Amino acid sequence: MKKKFFAAVLSIASLSAGSVFSAGVDSAGSGTQDYSFILDSGNSISVNRVTSSPKLSGKFPDGSEIKNGYSSASWTQIEAKWDYNGTTLGLSTGTPYSPNTILLSDGILTNSGAKVTSNETAILASRSLGNGMKVFGGIRLNQFKVRTDRPFYNPANTTLSVAQGYTYELDSGTTTGFAIGAAYEMPQIMLRASIQYNSEIAHKQAKETETIAGTAIPASPDDIVAPSSMIIKLRSAITPRMLAYANWRSSKYSALQVTGNNAGGTGVEGDIYAGTSGIDYAVGLAYKVNDQINLALATTKGQSKDDGSLANILTPYQGTSANVIGGSFKVNDNVEINASYALVSFGDTNANAVVGAAPFENNKGSRVTIGTKINF
Repeated sequence: MKKKFFAAVLSIASLSAGSVFSAGVDSAGSGTQDYSFILDSGNSISVNRVTSSPKLSGKFPDGSEIKNGYSSASWTQIEAKWDYNGTTLGLSTGTPYSPNTILLSDGILTNSGAKVTSNETAILASRSLGNGMKVFGGIRLNQFKVRTDRPFYNPANTTLSVAQGYTYELDSGTTTGFAIGAAYEMPQIMLRASIQYNSEIAHKQAKETETIAGTAIPASPDDIVAPSSMIIKLRSAITPRMLAYANWRSSKYSALQVTGNNAGGTGVEGDIYAGTSGIDYAVGLAYKVNDQINLALATTKGQSKDDGSLANILTPYQGTSANVIGGSFKVNDNVEINASYALVSFGDTNANAVVGAAPFENNKGSRVTIGTKINF
């Protein structure tokens, strides 16, 4: 039984397990900031392209409605690793926080919106300690940006144009943190149990800009905390052709609080994003059809902590679930291609906005991932 038969399909199934709204704004559910690929032997580079398409709506008490306002978003995850004198060195770069969350509404919320962009690059290493034990970890370079438009904040903006409304922008800059983990392996049955901890990253003096009707309002830099997380993974062959796996991730989004000096109205401080901690998990099976083709099935769940408060409008679901199907095809000894599809169901909840709470119910989405892995 060769490890490489299952490596690609497990990777793509993990990437597809998330949804745009999992715990907090994690972009890949239990696969967010998972760097355990560094535990695999051999030299390789993987490139995966993810497209997430939520179909969401919610109606506010004043009659205004969000009608499929959360636009589709795409991003790329790249992972590369090399064996060097008994140590595996690696590099990973991708999008840890959900990108391009846009709200386009009618009524008083017309032209209101928010956009998140992010990047995290990790420089990694792993090494065997013998007796099946390995350790891994590295440095993480984390950065994110946020823009929020609230045209209704300016009473004089009768046309609700973006240019004449309130705008908030945040640029965290790039700050470093770390990831550290350990694993136990039994190659004979492809068993691996691993645990990984990602430190929180404090972005000191993050740049904030606020404007009303295009005029900048004095704003001081703020300290922003990117959340810490813990990932636990388990996999094992259960037959010569079938492998079972489970991933679990806890995200501490309660530490991420973004406020604007005028986000509650002119001269009134208010929340841009108030994070809620949560967990994501995925369980699944991978099946080796033959020496070229692997298939995988998984079911996933994302659940933010329900503390009795309204959900945040940037992540208006306290629970999501998805069913995932994926596969990989070995073109030759060096090249594999893979793809997966996830059908997402968003949990029902009430989300907070300035005009009141909106019920979000019976909403769906999809997520497609395609990629390739080159071994060299």
